[in-house]
Amino acid sequence: RHGGMKRVALCVVLLAGLGSVADASAWQRPAAGEVPENLINGGFLDYHPDMANRGRGMQFLKDGSAEKAMEAFRRGARYADKPSQGLLGEMYWYGVDMPRDPVQAYLWMDLAAERGYPLFIELRDRYRATLTAEQLARAEAGKSALWAEYADDVAMPRLAAELVRGKRSMTGSRTGFMGNQTTVSVAGPTGNRTIDASEFYDEKYWDPAEYRAWQDQAWMSLPKGNVEVGIPQSVK
Repeated sequence: RHGGMKRVALCVVLLAGLGSVADASAWQRPAAGEVPENLINGGFLDYHPDMANRGRGMQFLKDGSAEKAMEAFRRGARYADKPSQGLLGEMYWYGVDMPRDPVQAYLWMDLAAERGYPLFIELRDRYRATLTAEQLARAEAGKSALWAEYADDVAMPRLAAELVRGKRSMTGSRTGFMGNQTTVSVAGPTGNRTIDASEFYDEKYWDPAEYRAWQDQAWMSLPKGNVEVGIPQSVK
């Protein structure tokens, strides 16, 4: 029961920054919950390993497979997926089916905050504020190795190679790639939106620089939820 409660807490805490726990389903399959299977097999997730692995990780987390979730998030993190890196930080922070490790939590959240996305900066600073001097020293000692493997300088080229490969595989034939599909559902940090099939080929989904700019625009402008607390009342 305790482990299950931690898994619930993880989803609640991360999604609270996105506005609503009801948005959780948007994170389970990041190329869209209702994308036709033939389209998925046709190429979008095949060439977006950042989104694909984050989605797998969220599904594993929902299913109670924390170890598999971490493996998926690590794969997503290798392709510069900042949400995957942040989710790893959250899992270490709450100790999801493992001992809590605030040092690793801070390291991963610090990496997730590399681009200045407000949600991850807020969590990183919150984590840092709880660390002792000894823990901060350990974090500083471990930072270089983590960034050497997962920071944008090394992770973005991996993702760029996949995007370019995916774009080339389409050979410019919408009919061959899309079949009879007229709409596509594409996920962003606050949920999915349905777009015209022709928009599926927008450069922002396939050109590495434009894809990064699209992500930055979405994550820098996340809405924040508010909770109003009333006057405390005595209860029996």
